[in-house]
Amino acid sequence: MALAEGVSARIAYKAHSTGVITPGVEPAFGTDPGASGGQILRRVSSSLALSKDTYQSAEIRGDRQIADYRHGVRRVQGNISGELSPLTYADFFEAACRGSWIAPVVIDQTDMTSVSADNASNKFTFTGGNPVTEGFRVGMVFEATDLSDPDNNGKRFLILGFGGTSNREMTVYPAPDTMSADTSFTFTAQGKRLIVPSSGFVSRKYAVEIWNSDVDVARLFTECRVGGFNVQLPASGMGTVDFDLMGRNMTMYEGVAAPFFTAPAAETTTGITAAVNGLLRVAGETVAVVTGMNIQMQLNPSADPVVGSNLVPEIFLGRTNVTGQLTAMFENADLINDFRNENSIEVLAFLTTENSVDAPAMSFYLPRVKLGGADLQTTGEGGQSITLPFQALKSTAAEGTTGIASTTIQICDTEIV
Repeated sequence: MALAEGVSARIAYKAHSTGVITPGVEPAFGTDPGASGGQILRRVSSSLALSKDTYQSAEIRGDRQIADYRHGVRRVQGNISGELSPLTYADFFEAACRGSWIAPVVIDQTDMTSVSADNASNKFTFTGGNPVTEGFRVGMVFEATDLSDPDNNGKRFLILGFGGTSNREMTVYPAPDTMSADTSFTFTAQGKRLIVPSSGFVSRKYAVEIWNSDVDVARLFTECRVGGFNVQLPASGMGTVDFDLMGRNMTMYEGVAAPFFTAPAAETTTGITAAVNGLLRVAGETVAVVTGMNIQMQLNPSADPVVGSNLVPEIFLGRTNVTGQLTAMFENADLINDFRNENSIEVLAFLTTENSVDAPAMSFYLPRVKLGGADLQTTGEGGQSITLPFQALKSTAAEGTTGIASTTIQICDTEIV
């Protein structure tokens, strides 16, 4: 008899037809989500499992033994861990933010009249219109075409900020070639962006299947909500992400009945991000001394039992709580003073899959962050390190006039179409 190996396990998922959970009733899995389709998910590991509340008899008996033990309400709990790559986890990020990916925008000479570029100031400058009104935001990536300077064409730029009259001065990374005013151009945002909205929240739930092909056993975890994520960016290593899930039940499929998903789409093929590729800005300055960073979103899912059913009636999600931590080489007093003075700062992490700004990429933008500490350890030798835990807050900037998203976190993914 074969024994299951981890390398033979396949994780696939598919959205249920609706995000609504009906108390006391499960969907008919044959039609919701249905066996056809789905998406195979790249992964490192998963701890998804069915758990049950249990309770034993407290009766005091003459034989001085316990005679009864029962199972109560059931839940699915655990996480899926993987290495961070564009496109791969778009659905789970969307479910965690309870928003929807926002379609890309395009601006050209009909919107902005003309554009020039200056290498020394890292800026594109328009002579008409307003790029923020047209939909451009800090943290977005765009590609330029039709410019008179060929070195600026076909290149991707990350938006760092806006200034000047009607936001017509747009600071970008990398610095563009200096270029005189051009009346023929197109700037196209790459991929889509996602925020935690202030209203119009979308509830989503997924069926997740783990199929051990070598023993032909599949576990289908149903009506799972995403309860948060944890992005880890080491100084030297692959970026990673964990998604917390909570669901209502698990169904087993064996032999000819396994797997449940019959024709899921193949895994994505995008490269994996690494923290050494890209850009990190803290408090409006590009930094090169950060030795590690993590960003965590917690929605604190809960699923309370009820009388008369072994299914929880709902999986409740709480407030969006985004926290994290930076570790950095001690360079100056700036970050310590930001903590001492309770300053609000911004954090922008731009992560590419190769050592090129034109490679597939993701950005994580926290427009308003407060540091919760500045722990500077004094050691005998080597570089001195400072640890900076932080709390992300909803931005108070006026999005329509500053280009800073009115949210706690914005995620951009260049590969989502």
